[in-house]
Amino acid sequence: MSELIGAILILVCFGYLIAIFDDLIFDLIYIFRRRRFQQANLSTEALERDSPKRIAVMVAAWQEAGVVVEMVRATLRLMHYPEDRLEFFIGVYSNDEATLQEVRALARHNPYVHCVVNSKPGPTSKSQNLNEIFAFVQDLENIRNQDFDIIAVHDAEDVIHPYTFRLYSALSNRHDMVQLPVFALFPRLPWHRWLNRVIAGTYADEFAESHLHHMPVRESLGLFVPSAGTGFALRRGVVSFLAAEGPVFREGSLTEDYELALRLWQKGFRVHFHLQRLQRIDDRGRVRTEIVAVKEYFPSEMRAAVRQKARWIYGITLQSLNLINRKRLTLKDRLVLWRDQKGKYTNLIHIVGYPLALYSLLSYAFHWPHADPRLMLVLSGGILTITLERLLMRFAAINAIYGTREAVSATFVLPLFPLRWLVANIINALAALRAWRLYFWPARGAVRGTAPKWDKTERKSYVPGEVLEPVRRRLGDVLLFYGDVSPQVLARALRDKPQDTPLGDILLRDQILDPYRLKQRITETQERLWNEKYSPALAMDYSD
Repeated sequence: MSELIGAILILVCFGYLIAIFDDLIFDLIYIFRRRRFQQANLSTEALERDSPKRIAVMVAAWQEAGVVVEMVRATLRLMHYPEDRLEFFIGVYSNDEATLQEVRALARHNPYVHCVVNSKPGPTSKSQNLNEIFAFVQDLENIRNQDFDIIAVHDAEDVIHPYTFRLYSALSNRHDMVQLPVFALFPRLPWHRWLNRVIAGTYADEFAESHLHHMPVRESLGLFVPSAGTGFALRRGVVSFLAAEGPVFREGSLTEDYELALRLWQKGFRVHFHLQRLQRIDDRGRVRTEIVAVKEYFPSEMRAAVRQKARWIYGITLQSLNLINRKRLTLKDRLVLWRDQKGKYTNLIHIVGYPLALYSLLSYAFHWPHADPRLMLVLSGGILTITLERLLMRFAAINAIYGTREAVSATFVLPLFPLRWLVANIINALAALRAWRLYFWPARGAVRGTAPKWDKTERKSYVPGEVLEPVRRRLGDVLLFYGDVSPQVLARALRDKPQDTPLGDILLRDQILDPYRLKQRITETQERLWNEKYSPALAMDYSD
């Protein structure tokens, strides 16, 4: 019995080392190339030279009443992009009356919003919904005899950065497909729901590390870069290329974004993952770095998190296997695909690993049977070293997005115990079990290996106003973006100006900015007011 336990423990240790070894390699590459990644900004001159392209934004919506319409309104209000160059196409279902009525009402009052009613009752799948939206877009293009330049995909709950569409437009001059980072928002919860905040925090940790560190590494090495399901845009010609071969999105796929990027990659197209860092001034006059990204709430309940991650594991590791032509893969291609596919196996290690780790610790105290202590010392030392390195890298990623306090909470608590790391591993293990169950024992009437219906996360409302307010790009942020003033000069002007005096008055008085340049920047920050021909007094209200 003791030999069996020891053998299992050693196998689990080896399995865990294999599972995290590629993470270690990616971390080392990032460390040596981090300066290059941090300087990969698109210049303000390139953004200014770009002529804004016509963008169609496709949003699939099932039971999104109170969410999708508020998202579109907030995006139109906050964006720094010509309103007549951007149109939203929202796919809804006839049997989702609440969402249907809200979207129709918005479309009646805004010519740049279109309600696309699905030909089938919902829920179908996100991919099927997006295909119907694209068919509507094509029909509208034929009627107008004018194509869009870019097709973008966003989710109903997205908080879209004001410069998102400017980046899509400018980057499409060089790239066929662009993916922006996706970061998680923290819900405001009472203290007694601390576990729910921990669960939501697992998404923040994983997305921060993946999109700040690992995705840039993948692109720099010429590896396959997957889409994140939202916050991505394709040149219209690429979408036409996909449509000529069949549906743009593979219907029935639960991870249509990954499958789409995989098809493009096999055809020689590359997904460009773009990190755009901006400077801005906070309310205390401090300069901080902001990344242009899509933000949204992720599940904070254990059951919802397991269901969502099971959907991802199912789609990426069990469905997409059928799309891969292994004969044409190089060694590095196989390694990066293994990195995507491994979760269906490696996540299960935690189910056995944590009980055995506890048993191993107790065995030394109570003299229970255990493995060779010398071998276990080497294996456990290696695991501990790599895990510590992984926690430090995660700390750096979270600190860059959420600050030091959140980074400490995510990696070193209770004391020096990574609670969110543990909870994330438990969620991933349960999700892998659920994905395998869906594969081998599908729902009644379904065929093994086919996708279940759209098992989407439930939402009741869009993000509150206090989340949207920091997203708004104020006059000082725009001046910093274009380099019209230095951070030090702007911080001093904000610090010294009287409370009720507009910032613009101070900049003109001190001859920091000329009137023409000031008016130009105010026009950008309040473009909708100028377009709607408000009075000059209102248009010049640049107190922020």
